[in-house]
Amino acid sequence: MNKNSNHPFLLFLGIMLIYQFLLSVLVIVYGYEGSFLLLNGFHPNGFDAPMFLMTHLGDALILTSLLGFLFIRRDPALVILIIIVVIITGLTGQLMKNFLFDSWDRPLSVLGDKGKVYTVYGYRLFRNSFPSGHSITVAAAITTLVMVLKPGKPVIVVLAILTALISYTRIYVGAHFAGDVLAGTIIGIAGSAYLTTRFYPAVSRWVEQLPGRRLSLIKITLFAMAVSGMAGGIIMAGDYLKLMIE
Repeated sequence: MNKNSNHPFLLFLGIMLIYQFLLSVLVIVYGYEGSFLLLNGFHPNGFDAPMFLMTHLGDALILTSLLGFLFIRRDPALVILIIIVVIITGLTGQLMKNFLFDSWDRPLSVLGDKGKVYTVYGYRLFRNSFPSGHSITVAAAITTLVMVLKPGKPVIVVLAILTALISYTRIYVGAHFAGDVLAGTIIGIAGSAYLTTRFYPAVSRWVEQLPGRRLSLIKITLFAMAVSGMAGGIIMAGDYLKLMIE
């Protein structure tokens, strides 16, 4: 492996560490609830719709489907790996939400439903706040993307900003505390870094050894999964999207 092969990931990690450091400072200085109220209180005119749409990019079905559409033909091994990484890190987050931190409720439950929490288009959640699942998904998927593709610096900066922004939207829409988002990005990046290092060589070799017809079948299957996943994600978000349109 080229000695510089980790530089793209290190740049991505460095930007994300700055973002995580800033979130940590806010949580320490203003407290768990205070840091949320500070960040959630920032909602300029015209931001609701793009932030609302962007928050759904952190949905596992939608994000993995979009990445699948982009990379199935070019690198099916990458698509398979992203699916593996998102499933494993996502299940880790769900186990934490539903067992270890089951009593950690969301801002609307903790702070009350009396106007303190700014929500958009009827996006109202109350239970299982820690950690942020959308933050885990976007951090995990994009970390894998960076580690495998090793893009140039401008692309890495854009991907890091996009990861931070999508995770931040969870605070903007009133769904998560800053600490939930911070934990989600840490879990996503750490989990993806380990799983990508561990599994990508094996997955890549397996795909390379597939005969042409079988590889074509794999690509068709992945495409069908992407279509189904996108449809499922849109259906799940359908009620909220209807409110936005109305």
